[in-house]
Amino acid sequence: MTEEVKREIKESDVEFQVQPKPALMTGLGTIPNHMLTELNEMCDDLLADPDTPSYADRLVGEIHKGCQLEVNIKDKRFRKFKKLLKDSAHIYINHFYDTIGKTPVPYHLEINDVWTVHQYAGDYNPLHDHGSEHFSAFAGFIHLKVPEQIANTEFEGQRDVYGAQGKMDGVTQLVWGDVGNRDTVIFKYPMTEIIIPKEGRFFIFPLWLNHVVYPFRGPGERRSLSYNINVIWDDDYYDNPTPSTVKLKTSIKERINND
Repeated sequence: MTEEVKREIKESDVEFQVQPKPALMTGLGTIPNHMLTELNEMCDDLLADPDTPSYADRLVGEIHKGCQLEVNIKDKRFRKFKKLLKDSAHIYINHFYDTIGKTPVPYHLEINDVWTVHQYAGDYNPLHDHGSEHFSAFAGFIHLKVPEQIANTEFEGQRDVYGAQGKMDGVTQLVWGDVGNRDTVIFKYPMTEIIIPKEGRFFIFPLWLNHVVYPFRGPGERRSLSYNINVIWDDDYYDNPTPSTVKLKTSIKERINND
């Protein structure tokens, strides 16, 4: 080896970076107790009204003891939560675009697809995603009532699904890829998440995300509210779909403050 080559090796700097390649972001929030009470009162009124339309024919839920009911989005008790969902979606959208180094094109949000899910022992929702008339949309749910035997579940890891421990009873699982027991030792990030229902917690995630609600045993009602949030791109997006060439009409602050 020549002296010139040796000198180049000694003087050069080695650079190395670990570069994450995220596959999914979800949004998680918690509502105050007074809002939780109002949403449950709204659900109670829907249950008590025999004229409340069923949503079952549009859903995959295997709900035999309970029911799935259409929500009147003009109900003032829902409108408060609707505002919170829009604020959350605005934050999600702008955070997503920040992570990919772009600016979102002008858009507005629409929430017109909302329903309740009242589940009792044996009821469940098979693995599914949500449908929408818009290809850009979020799905989500909020837990309003959770039976004690589900709320007290503690899920610590994949081994908890072994031995018929009942720790999957009544939980929700998000699924965005395949799963194997060797995932961590082959440096594969988890592609599922177990969600133990907690009253007052709500989630939003991309419409395409698959999720499943497992059946449970014992007394009590597992009550949730599900929704879709449509993202409607404004102006000439279809003719000029490059976000970097389009300026937002309003600031992020103005969008979040708008209902």
